[in-house]
Amino acid sequence: MHKKHIFLRVFSKITIFACVFCTFFISPVFANLPAGFTELEYLESTGTQYIDTGLTANNNTRFEFDCLNSKIDGVTWICGARDYSGATSINKMTLQGYNSKASNVYMQYGTQAEKYEPITNRNERHIIGYNANTIICDGNTIYTFNSETFTSTNTFILGSTYSSIDGQVVINESRLIGNWYGFKYWQDGINLSMDLIPAKRISDNVVGMYDTVTQTFFTNQGTGDFIAGPVAEIKIATTKMVDEKFAAEEAKLAATVQTIESVVSRTIAQTGQIATLHETKQTRPDENCPANMKCLLVQDEDGTPHWYPIIEP
Repeated sequence: MHKKHIFLRVFSKITIFACVFCTFFISPVFANLPAGFTELEYLESTGTQYIDTGLTANNNTRFEFDCLNSKIDGVTWICGARDYSGATSINKMTLQGYNSKASNVYMQYGTQAEKYEPITNRNERHIIGYNANTIICDGNTIYTFNSETFTSTNTFILGSTYSSIDGQVVINESRLIGNWYGFKYWQDGINLSMDLIPAKRISDNVVGMYDTVTQTFFTNQGTGDFIAGPVAEIKIATTKMVDEKFAAEEAKLAATVQTIESVVSRTIAQTGQIATLHETKQTRPDENCPANMKCLLVQDEDGTPHWYPIIEP
């Protein structure tokens, strides 16, 4: 086999491996957060912190809050949006947790409310939230409200919600104490509007939540500081789904390289033939190379000859 051909085959195999390796093994390490931020396993709130997402809840809103409520006593507002008309709470989409003794969660949706138990015992991690008018916990439907149409004027708060004190709408001070692992929000119930990941900004060590959808870093808007949890472990995905995708992408890359390899291989083969071409006059007539004209002979890989006349000045 021609040396150039051997080199091409080796180079193409290395190229396939490099492309697939970069796509599936290097990229996931840097996929979540940009440079300048460290991803955390979780952040911890001590009861004075909150984040205003700036998003407006409505009856189609869907959200998932992955958190751990560790408040020892009393009521905590986990997240939500509430409007007030005088002393009346209207247009509500809130999640309220009770103390460890009661181990209840109180959900408000529009003008309705429902209390269920016991899924958020103290120091237990759960993914809780809404999907349309349904309460969801760890992927299971807990309760379904009657459908209502509403839109909250006040924005959605993490770690608290809005309350009315002396007729004034304020951020409730009965705030979440515990760990925040992540938060997802679909304002229209379909398109992901926010995907928050616990993070620490390297430049000043400020802890907050980084939104991978809008590339925005949300910091505490209450008092005190979030406490940084451990740095998130870098894991290389080895699930069946990723393995299948890996195989599919590898097959596509291999097919592409094979096509390129075939074309270049033919070119190399033809170049090798041209290097030792017959430069004497052809002794037999040919439709492409008339008799008594000097021609170049180029053969395909299968030996099929092609004559090309040489036009000399």
